[in-house]
Amino acid sequence: MYCIKCGVELADSEKKCPLCFTTVYHPELTQPEGEPLYPDNPPIKRQTVTRAGALFVITAFFLLGALLPMICDLSLNGGISWSGIVAAAVVLLYVLTVLPIWFRHPNAVVFLPCDHAACALFLLYICLFTDGKWFLSFALPTVGGSALITTAAVTLCKYVGRGYLYIFGGMFMLTGGHIMLIEFLINLTFGVNDRLIWSFYPFAACFMIGLLLIIIAVSPKLRRSLQKRFFV
Repeated sequence: MYCIKCGVELADSEKKCPLCFTTVYHPELTQPEGEPLYPDNPPIKRQTVTRAGALFVITAFFLLGALLPMICDLSLNGGISWSGIVAAAVVLLYVLTVLPIWFRHPNAVVFLPCDHAACALFLLYICLFTDGKWFLSFALPTVGGSALITTAAVTLCKYVGRGYLYIFGGMFMLTGGHIMLIEFLINLTFGVNDRLIWSFYPFAACFMIGLLLIIIAVSPKLRRSLQKRFFV
């Protein structure tokens, strides 16, 4: 007797095909009791990678990526020079991408300031390495302003739970003002220009987008019309 689906030879006592698991059926034969032609295969246990194990492997790769440049730098130059920046960049990338995954429910309100603090420390290291004078007058206000805007927006969205148009409208306006602040700090620190030139254009765009979102939030009729038009 043979399987009607895959054609493999079957014993008369087979209930199901051992290859494709199709039910054996023959209208003119009764199935006697007996030994099957093929032994039962034990179920294969699939090996799964745990979350913690995967994170340990990823951490080891990042650690290797930070140590190898330092070892090369030590062997070639007898000290830590350029490899410090590479190692600091690897650590920063780890903090931004992998560190939140260690937590089951990472809180963005906590991690956003931590990420900005890590960016500020990275810039401070570069400033000290290059003997620069730009950290306090440029890098710190720039990173601090970005941290305040993003953390405030995420905090309001998470804990207020409504008024998203007002929140994002205000965020766009503050982002436009922050861009103008960046150009001002560039001019103050590096002496590029004596007045604001390019930052007005992104400020105008961000301000218009923010104002439009606030107008939509204020006008219920306009909001309902847009919801019907865009199926949201």
